[in-house]
Amino acid sequence: MALRDLGPWLLDVPGFRRQADKVLVDAACGELGTDFVRLDQHRDLEHDWRYLLLAASVLAQSTDGRCQLAALRIAQSCLSDANATEVQRDSAALVLDALANHPAIKLAENRQLLKPSFVTRLPGAARIEYTRRWYENSVAVHGNKLLRVNRFQRRLWDEVRNQGWMSVSAPTSAGKSFILARWICELMRASTVATVVYVVPTRALISQVERDLRDLFKDEGLQDVSVSALPILKADSDAEPVRRRVFVFTQERLHILLSAKPDLAVRALIVDEAHKVGDRQRGVLLQDVIERVSAENPELRVLFASPMTSNPGLLLEDAAGGPANPAFASDDVTVAQNLFWVSQRPRRTTEWDVSLCERRETIALGTVSLKASPTPASKRLPFVAHAISATSPGNIVYVNRAADAETVAGQLYGLMGVDCEGEEGAALKELIELAQHVVHKKFLLATYLRRGVAFHYGNMPLLLREEIERLFTEGIIKYLVCTSTLIEGVNMACRNIFMRGPTKGIGNPLSAEDFWNLAGRAGRWGKEFQGNIFCVDADRKEIWGENGPPRERTRQPIRRTTDEVLRIEVAPQLVKFIKDGAPLETLKEHPEFESVFAYLAGVHVRYGGLLEARWAGRYDETMLSELATVVEEAVDGLAIEHDIIVRNPGISPFALDELLKYFREREGDVEELLPSEPSSKDAAKVYAGIFGRLCRRACPKLGPEGPRAFMLALLVTRWMSGFPLSRLIDDRLKRKGDDKAATEIRNVMNDIEQIARFEAPRGLSAYCDVLRQFLREVEREDLIERIPPFNMFLELGVSLQTQIALIGVGLSRTSSVALSEIITEDELTEPQVLQWLRDNEELWRNFPLPLLVKKEVERVLKQHKERAGVKEASS
Repeated sequence: MALRDLGPWLLDVPGFRRQADKVLVDAACGELGTDFVRLDQHRDLEHDWRYLLLAASVLAQSTDGRCQLAALRIAQSCLSDANATEVQRDSAALVLDALANHPAIKLAENRQLLKPSFVTRLPGAARIEYTRRWYENSVAVHGNKLLRVNRFQRRLWDEVRNQGWMSVSAPTSAGKSFILARWICELMRASTVATVVYVVPTRALISQVERDLRDLFKDEGLQDVSVSALPILKADSDAEPVRRRVFVFTQERLHILLSAKPDLAVRALIVDEAHKVGDRQRGVLLQDVIERVSAENPELRVLFASPMTSNPGLLLEDAAGGPANPAFASDDVTVAQNLFWVSQRPRRTTEWDVSLCERRETIALGTVSLKASPTPASKRLPFVAHAISATSPGNIVYVNRAADAETVAGQLYGLMGVDCEGEEGAALKELIELAQHVVHKKFLLATYLRRGVAFHYGNMPLLLREEIERLFTEGIIKYLVCTSTLIEGVNMACRNIFMRGPTKGIGNPLSAEDFWNLAGRAGRWGKEFQGNIFCVDADRKEIWGENGPPRERTRQPIRRTTDEVLRIEVAPQLVKFIKDGAPLETLKEHPEFESVFAYLAGVHVRYGGLLEARWAGRYDETMLSELATVVEEAVDGLAIEHDIIVRNPGISPFALDELLKYFREREGDVEELLPSEPSSKDAAKVYAGIFGRLCRRACPKLGPEGPRAFMLALLVTRWMSGFPLSRLIDDRLKRKGDDKAATEIRNVMNDIEQIARFEAPRGLSAYCDVLRQFLREVEREDLIERIPPFNMFLELGVSLQTQIALIGVGLSRTSSVALSEIITEDELTEPQVLQWLRDNEELWRNFPLPLLVKKEVERVLKQHKERAGVKEASS
């Protein structure tokens, strides 16, 4: 039996199991704070490090994640044990090296648990083995530079460099993004002309990935590679031709670009969180844009990355070269994680038992005492979190709604007791200033920040969210109360995660997949030795469901939304839905039917029939033939131009057709159908009328007609006009009253996210596409040029060219809107706004802008100065 195959056998050896369990319990108890009281049997545990380190050296050779985790726990516990000898600590570091976990070695050195340069103290044979692994777990990049990587990253690097399409699945902290970014560097270095599209699941991730790529390109001397999050193709010019570029988009932004440039030449497509093809309407759109890009680019390189999925190869079924492309799933462990159950002791409201869940066993560890009785029930989660972590940094508290986030953050604020001072206090004051300026004086975040407590949800302004994440990562913000935004791709790790009956939205319990995706944030590789997940009230079925919290991490299958709808059991209902004219009543039970029908209609248009699609062979032939006939009859019976179907995925083709009929049947001045410029004085009235037409069939959430439609139209037009968020909130509070400030602040941010940046773009896009056809029919093509590019305006929240250019150079909407107040020209290009910022430095520095806005301007100017310097040197 090979050494790497001994690991699973060793895990079941009773003698090893007893020793390993003591390490596990001791390490877990050490994570529970100074007020935690261990049970007697867990006190003063002694460890046979000689035996355990020998076992760990065997386990570290395995590719089995359970073996790697056991080896990692032993090595890290040895390093943290004050009674371990220097030789034992060096041996523990050697185990970490065998796991290719070099950040953990560096962390031990930084914490003075390991003397530097442990390799020089190793015996000769061990040093030779270390050197062999050094080369084995390194990758060569430009200039023969070697980068230390883990074993998963090494395999990913080898696969991604040699394949056309590939799909990989690995834990959240495995380091996928690092390798993908490096691969983009090498691709760009080897290309004179190349476009790469990097698709991320949320807007929150766009700026993070964009910033990371810019920083990497700077370090690699590739500042001439354009990195953009704007769905605009910049025109080449003699002064600055765009030859190599990376677009960082959500699927919505990629759709906007493909609508304007359907034949976009793309060299490589990277899809992060690719399992989101199962995310209902957005999942269907993701599948659609992937297919459209790959159909136009036969030589396209496609890379799918997903966390802990069981079937990553499913994403390769439609590859141009067939399903033989490589897919692999890794169990490599980089950070140890502990799953704790915390439950109230019977008849003692302030005494809580803490247990460790391991291998389907529950190990009682001890108790923790709360400062006060946690009544009402909303206090149970924050009180337990504070009892365990006190003022230590790195704590995320997961809640189910934005309102809950504010409530729980307020309770933690009270528990923290005193405001932060010194450098931490100064950093928090800058963020408080930004929150009050950008959102509102009464925004509760500004109060809670004083004591190092914050909340975080997806509708908050980008610059504000980024600063919250930065201060949390630096340990200045101790507690961060989050909603499901954290699941949706925000790359932010922590030490502890606290949950109590988590849901994703109202009444929708968190799936095992989302639970473990969230739990994957616990444990910062290179920052902490362990990460901890705390399930509060874990013994209560009314809180956690009949089966309680998930106990074991399992891989979840990728399921396309289209596959789920086209199952034999469901497809007849879709057929009936289409035959019945896509009735709205059916969508209450099957909301995904509309987007799947629209997608299938688009496939029919692009390929000349569903049976001609690349994926046709995946489905039952009889079912697909019937569906193909129904879709063909539906599309052939439409009066709208077929390319309008392709341009508007997610909206029923019947709804588009009815909109055209409305235009044709309507009497009166054709110009009255036109949308006005967002800044026009009658804009809200005009858009309220448009929303009324749309909400009857295409976009019900833009209504109902009347006051609601007008309120949304007012919000949307002002959003497009670049109104600061704080002004939009003030407008709402004038109508609703200051006594509802907290609720209305959340409502405005939610309406911006759900209406202005989602429902309105797809509704107005459909409206304008159909309107263009009608204008051509009535020979009023002269009016078409007056239709504004709404997709861009709504996605960015600005409409002036100068504001778009400010965002284009890398500034947030917050900073762009603030700066546009002092820039008089409204048609500046990106080079011109950069020049304005340089020429008018004294003006914007002395203008009453938040300090963090000025710092963002400084950062962007520095980036562009460095890029210009590289171009000048190379020329």
